[in-house]
Amino acid sequence: MKNSKEHGVKFAAHVKKLKKRVSPPEMDDPVNVLVYSQLLWESTSAKADEAWACLVKELLDWHELRVSTPGEIAEMCLDTSDLALERGKRLKLMLNHLYQRHHEVTMVPEFEHGKRDLRESIESLDGMTPFVSARWLLLCGDIGDVPIDDQLCWMLSNADCVDESASLGEVSAWIGRQVRSDHAHKVHATLQAWVNGQSDAVSKKRAKADQTAARVAKRVRTKSIANRAEAQETAKAKKAEAARRAAAKKAAAEQAAVEAEQRAAERQAAAAARKAEPKKKPVPKKKAAAKKKVTKKKALPKKKAVAKKKVARKKTAKKKVTKKKTAKKKVTKKKTTKKSASKKKKTRSKARKR
Repeated sequence: MKNSKEHGVKFAAHVKKLKKRVSPPEMDDPVNVLVYSQLLWESTSAKADEAWACLVKELLDWHELRVSTPGEIAEMCLDTSDLALERGKRLKLMLNHLYQRHHEVTMVPEFEHGKRDLRESIESLDGMTPFVSARWLLLCGDIGDVPIDDQLCWMLSNADCVDESASLGEVSAWIGRQVRSDHAHKVHATLQAWVNGQSDAVSKKRAKADQTAARVAKRVRTKSIANRAEAQETAKAKKAEAARRAAAKKAAAEQAAVEAEQRAAERQAAAAARKAEPKKKPVPKKKAAAKKKVTKKKALPKKKAVAKKKVARKKTAKKKVTKKKTAKKKVTKKKTTKKSASKKKKTRSKARKR
C-alpha cells in the first residue's frame, strides 16, 4: 500500500478515537458463526440479529437452508437490501460445499488440521468472502484477522486511514499486519460499532458516489461512442473517396485503351488504303554532269625545286639592289635642288645690292 507508514499512524489514532464497542452474540456451533457472519457481511449488527432470529424461527435444520433458493433464503431472513439475493446465494454455496466435503453440514472436522490448513479450508469454501472467513477464523479458529468488508473499507478510505486506490484484499492484509493478534477482537468490536453507527449515512454517501461515478462513466461511454461513430464516418468517407478515385482511374485507363485501339485501327486502315492505291511509274532521273577531273600538279624533282629556289632568291636580291639605287638617286636629286635654290637666292641678293 502507498504511504503505509503514514496511514498506519492515522489508522491507530482513528481506532483510539472510537470509544464504542459491540460484542458478538455467543454461539457454540461453528456453522452458526459462519451463517451469522454471512448475514453481517455488508450490513449492521441490528439487521444481522433480526435476520438471524427470523432464520432460526423458520428453519428446522441447515439441510433445509442448503436446498433453498437464494430468493427463499432472503424471504426467510426478511432481507430487502440490494445484496439480499447475493447474500442468500453465497450462504447456499457455502453450506453445499460443506455437505459435499463431509457428507453433512458440519465444520467439526475442520479443527483436526493446523491453523494454516484451517485457514486454507475455510477460505476455499464456495461463495466465501474475506469478511466472513476473517470473522470465522477470529471467533472460532483463534487466528487474529480483522474482518473488513467493502463498506468498512470505504469508511477507512474516507477517513484517510488507508489509500483510496487500494483494493479490499490489500486493505485486509495491511490491517492484519497493523493489528496484533491479541488486539484483533477489540479492534473488530470497535470497527463494527463504528459501522453500526455510520451505516445509514455511509450507504447514502456510497449511493451518491456510485451515481456520480455512473454518470461520469456514462458520459465517458457516450463520448467514446460518439468518437467511434465519427471515426467510422471519416473512415467510411475515406473509403468512398478511395473507391471514387479507383473508379476514375479505371475509367481513364479504359478510355486510354479505347483510344489506343482506335488509333491502331486508323493506322491499319491507312496502311490498307496505301496498299490498295495503284503504283506510280518511277520518273527517270537526269544524268548528273560529269565532274571535271582535277589534275594534280605533278611533284617536281628535288634538283629542279632547289634550282628554282635559287633563282627566286637572286631575283629578290636584284629587286633589293634596284630599290637601294632608286633611293640614292632620290637623295642626290634633293641635294641638287637645294644647292640650286641657294645659288638663286645669292644671285638675287647681289642684284638687289647693285
